[in-house]
Amino acid sequence: MLGLQTQRVLQRRMDVAANNLANVATSGFKADALVLEEAEETQAHAEEDPRQIRFVRDIGIVHQMEQGPVAMTGNPLDVALEGDGFIMVQGPNGPQFTRDGAFTLTGEGRLVTSDGRAVLSSGGAPIVLDPQGDTPSIGRDGAIRVAGVEAGRIGVVSFAAPGALSKVGDNLWDAQGQAPGEFEGVVVQGALEGSNVRPVVELTRLIEISRAYQNAAKIVSGADDLRQRAIERLGR
Repeated sequence: MLGLQTQRVLQRRMDVAANNLANVATSGFKADALVLEEAEETQAHAEEDPRQIRFVRDIGIVHQMEQGPVAMTGNPLDVALEGDGFIMVQGPNGPQFTRDGAFTLTGEGRLVTSDGRAVLSSGGAPIVLDPQGDTPSIGRDGAIRVAGVEAGRIGVVSFAAPGALSKVGDNLWDAQGQAPGEFEGVVVQGALEGSNVRPVVELTRLIEISRAYQNAAKIVSGADDLRQRAIERLGR
């Protein structure tokens, strides 16, 4: 029982670390960490005194919201956020939020994310620009100007508890009922925020978890062998 519980927790930790590594090059990605706690009571049975056995269980995921490195790209439609904020994009049931500012224009002039979701203005409407017009200029406040005329303003908001937002896939977040507030940071044109995943740390963690998992598997296998031999002897 102890070995199996250990394997479950280690598998969960491995999944989290592997997902972090898989997104090391994803713009604006925030790393996750598994939160563990010691179980006070279990239904475990063992030859040893159960009071000497300590079990842990995962109680959830914590999002590490530290800002990733900002790198200049030179693409006028790329934006990075400096500060605690999120860009509003169109979701299936209302606004969703992202830190990935790799935007493009569709043939109709709609400003969209890399997977085609409409970027929303501060008023909640999709942003539409003239695809044949001059190169847009994006100010530190998110205002988009074309030939000196404001054509829209990127909707950027902040949350009182950003770590309580929920990941919904495709590098998007759901507000989980939180009311968005005013963004007090800076929008940087021609730049992207990188992932805050530390690849060396995550790779080292994966190696440690893999070794611990192998050891736990040996414990389970050894216990099974002992039980099998005990059954065989009792049957003689």
